[in-house]
Amino acid sequence: MNYAQQWVHEPQAADLLAIKQSTLRTMRRDGRLEAGTHWIYATGKAGGPVTYNLPAIRQTLAERTVQMVQLEAQRRAALRQEKQDSIETFSDAPLVRARS
Repeated sequence: MNYAQQWVHEPQAADLLAIKQSTLRTMRRDGRLEAGTHWIYATGKAGGPVTYNLPAIRQTLAERTVQMVQLEAQRRAALRQEKQDSIETFSDAPLVRARS
């Protein structure tokens, strides 16, 4: 895939991803976006303007979304099972006393 046309500056990247620029910067700083894969210094010098690879970011966000949804589904299923297991049931059958 040719990423040459996919690298965009921060304001445009934030707009196209429908997030704030500050959120994009936070994602970069806390490691959710990887240097060289998701973002680069456009001039090759630290502190220079940053450009972002939108397809790579979208792919990573899609993968993380699937993981989060699956984990939430597992959590809910476990909670449902826990509730089901805690339900006490009673039989309509008469009690039979043990003979001594």
